[in-house]
Amino acid sequence: MMKYGVKISFWLGGILLSLCLTTGPAEANFSVCFDCHDEEQFQGKIVHEPVADGDCGQCHSPHVSKHEGLLLADQRSLCFTCHDDIKDRLDQDEYIHPPLQQGNCSACHAPHSSANPALLRYDLEGACYDCHDQPVTAKYGHAPYLSGECSACHDPHSSADFRFLRETGAALCLKCHDQSKDLTEKHLGRDLQQIDCLSCHNTHGSESQSLVRSVTHMPFAEKSCDACHAEESGINVCLQCHEDVLPSFNRTHSHLRATDADNLCVSCHNPHAGDREGFFPSNQGMVCRSCHEETFERRKQTLYKHTDWDNCSNCHTLHGSDQVAMFITKPSEVCSGCHEDHSTFTHPLGENALDPRTGQPMTCVSCHDANVGTEFKYFLRGGAEKGLCVQCHRGY
Repeated sequence: MMKYGVKISFWLGGILLSLCLTTGPAEANFSVCFDCHDEEQFQGKIVHEPVADGDCGQCHSPHVSKHEGLLLADQRSLCFTCHDDIKDRLDQDEYIHPPLQQGNCSACHAPHSSANPALLRYDLEGACYDCHDQPVTAKYGHAPYLSGECSACHDPHSSADFRFLRETGAALCLKCHDQSKDLTEKHLGRDLQQIDCLSCHNTHGSESQSLVRSVTHMPFAEKSCDACHAEESGINVCLQCHEDVLPSFNRTHSHLRATDADNLCVSCHNPHAGDREGFFPSNQGMVCRSCHEETFERRKQTLYKHTDWDNCSNCHTLHGSDQVAMFITKPSEVCSGCHEDHSTFTHPLGENALDPRTGQPMTCVSCHDANVGTEFKYFLRGGAEKGLCVQCHRGY
């Protein structure tokens, strides 16, 4: 009887062993996934390589996961296991496309298959306009823009340029526009490689056939180059015509005290043409950011942020002011211009209430950092319960 029981045990063990060898995880068959998951999403014109190989397990766990979609890791880390060339560039480039920085590759790319190249969720044009407003339609358009090939000029992942241009200066433009005699003559015989094409041309479209920007500086419009390109240089050239701004520069706080004061005007204004009044090369926030990078970086890290923060001139003068931080008027008056419900204060403010930390009159910005924002509600510079107050009231 004992021998018979032993034989059965060995027989059952053999069956179990054979089952393990033939159905173990090393031989996983992911075709069972299609029993529940619709196959249509895997049958686009362009198919992701793991899907084409039938290897769902390269990205997904079949049982449990801490990540949505049963992913083996967070989306960004998972994608970088294969796309390490993009990861390497992120360590080198200063500007990262927000979806990528947030680890949301699937904002632009379909993970399984797509009808579009690079597994884009939409065609090239639609992929960008899903987030980016379409530039105003103009009479004449740049060929890549008209054909929806944004990526011809812009890198969709990262760049050393805040506009995500693939190259800066003329190098990008000269990839398509060769240095012909005709083109050189139109630029007064100058070396085209030394020209900043974007200082005069709109790369998307314009009412001008040569795509010149819509707002032109008078000397440039009249082709009077020698009006500016003469013996004088730097700010002195600009003040020959724009002497009305000199009083602003002579204020207590002004941009004239910047490190590169000689080239001050062209740091913010395009001397030839622009698409905005004032010849700003981009929106106001980006112009200011070119120098005040630290302020913008700090703001990105804060929990509570002031609204409309990229319109700096709502609160600050552009040239100079007698107020601290170049406010357009007294800080408390600037704030009450929007926050009328807080125009009456319980805390002493003004000339008769000095901030013991700075020796300056108390204002709204003594307690609130609306410029950058903070980790505390109402942009307070410390915790409302005690951390803020004891900075001045140390005896309590």
